[in-house]
Amino acid sequence: MKQKDIFLKSEGNAWLKRNAGAVESRKLPESDSLLMEVLDLPLSAKRTKVLEIGCGDGTRLHWLNKQRGYDCYGVDPSAHAVKVAQQRGVTARQGTADQLPFENLQFDVVMFGFCLYLCDREDLFRIACEADRVLRNPGWLLLLDFYSPVAVKQAYHHRSGLFSYKMDYRTLFTWNPAYINVSHKVRHHSQSDYTDDPSEWVATSVLRKNLELLD
Repeated sequence: MKQKDIFLKSEGNAWLKRNAGAVESRKLPESDSLLMEVLDLPLSAKRTKVLEIGCGDGTRLHWLNKQRGYDCYGVDPSAHAVKVAQQRGVTARQGTADQLPFENLQFDVVMFGFCLYLCDREDLFRIACEADRVLRNPGWLLLLDFYSPVAVKQAYHHRSGLFSYKMDYRTLFTWNPAYINVSHKVRHHSQSDYTDDPSEWVATSVLRKNLELLD
């Protein structure tokens, strides 16, 4: 069974239960690097559509909707998380990154909310394709995830038989000359400051999609 199927069936809900306290204790937006990067983008609130892949209970999207007026959508494998997000006014659907339930060129911003490290490696090409498909041109792509300059595979300590993966997730997109990396910040996983310990590295990256650069 693929990891995505296990997360759709049960582990997504288990993840939400384990991390509910940490999510609720965050002081937004300053304690959330992904939110801070979104706020730095030149966006028009009246027409901005944002999609978060791996949205959890919709905390980020709810904040963006209330504080900036953005039209927010989310996808998450956890049925419980999706229900909570919907109760907060987020248009959320249960699903995974390799098959997004949205039309082409629908979003001004697509962000991965710390989920790629758990995705099946054989799905990475499809995941990148799907994100590109739903992202408008020009548009903004944001990534928050574990970072390593070389690929690393580790046992997922919350459930036997699953794995987590570290890599430079920008490379799923930056091979394409239409995607330019405009920001890449590497920080400690839990302390939000710099560390020399590569096992603790988490990166927040901002990429600009602009096909006009190829003309």
